[in-house]
Amino acid sequence: MGEAQSTADRRANSRWSEHPEIAVAHHLAAHDGVITTGQALACGLTVGQIRSQVERGLWIRQAREVFLSLAHPLEAAARIRVVAHARAATIDRTAAAWWHGLVRDVPGPITAAVPRSAKPNATCGVAADLKRRTYPHEDITEVRGIQVTGTALSVLGAASEHEEGLVFLDRMIQKRVVTVPELVAALDRNRGVHGLARVRKLLGVSADGSESEAERLFVRMLRSEQITGWKQQFPICGRPWDFAWPAERVGVEIHGYAFHRHEDRWNRDLAKANSIACLGWIPLAYSWKQLNLAPGDCMHELANALAARRAELL
Repeated sequence: MGEAQSTADRRANSRWSEHPEIAVAHHLAAHDGVITTGQALACGLTVGQIRSQVERGLWIRQAREVFLSLAHPLEAAARIRVVAHARAATIDRTAAAWWHGLVRDVPGPITAAVPRSAKPNATCGVAADLKRRTYPHEDITEVRGIQVTGTALSVLGAASEHEEGLVFLDRMIQKRVVTVPELVAALDRNRGVHGLARVRKLLGVSADGSESEAERLFVRMLRSEQITGWKQQFPICGRPWDFAWPAERVGVEIHGYAFHRHEDRWNRDLAKANSIACLGWIPLAYSWKQLNLAPGDCMHELANALAARRAELL
């Protein structure tokens, strides 16, 4: 990808081949004030002219052969470019999510992955949180001239560092930035990557699907609250319900993240709920997000429904 970017730079600068200073000015404007020795040479400057820019203080060295124009502040985008060029890095995790426009704030240290062969003590003027890892080619892309992780892996990486990772994942899915199958596929391609185990747990992804993981969580909650009398996969109106209290006529459906991807399933579940409500049942539904973020509210609502029905039976 670096070669492809160099070709693009040469094409962009070809129109200014007779005016290297103008080519450099256009490059700096388009690259947040960051330029490398190779890019400067492609613009038409000589090694001596590059040295002169540095000696005169017009370019500030950020790393070996990586410079920042004095006219440009070292802001988030410039910091990311410096790390990417200085470390031959793939920008990942929260910094990649920011580069994709998915989060508002870029982290203090720029998050990136470097080749295992990279020099550990390479001097760089920008703080970075570096991990030695190699991502599958399916999970690497180039955005505005910088190699970054793809959208799905960037979302997963950012969620692994976010205090409210589950909320962030849910927002990305609801906004259709990424789908559950894309997230699961990226997880599977990057098994063993440090930090992603937490995201796999947040998603509720297991060998037999997110719904079953959500259901196992719900069972643990029921047992913890000592709520009894329930049956799993209980048929009501000819359709199985995830949980049912036949005596109290309360049915509960549990939805994992996979639920987000099927509008027809949403409609079928609405029909299921309506059908049992017409027969006097109370239909309830809880999502993986609700079970994780508001477990007390879920159990309180269920307990109230059961108590109300038991009072009616007295």
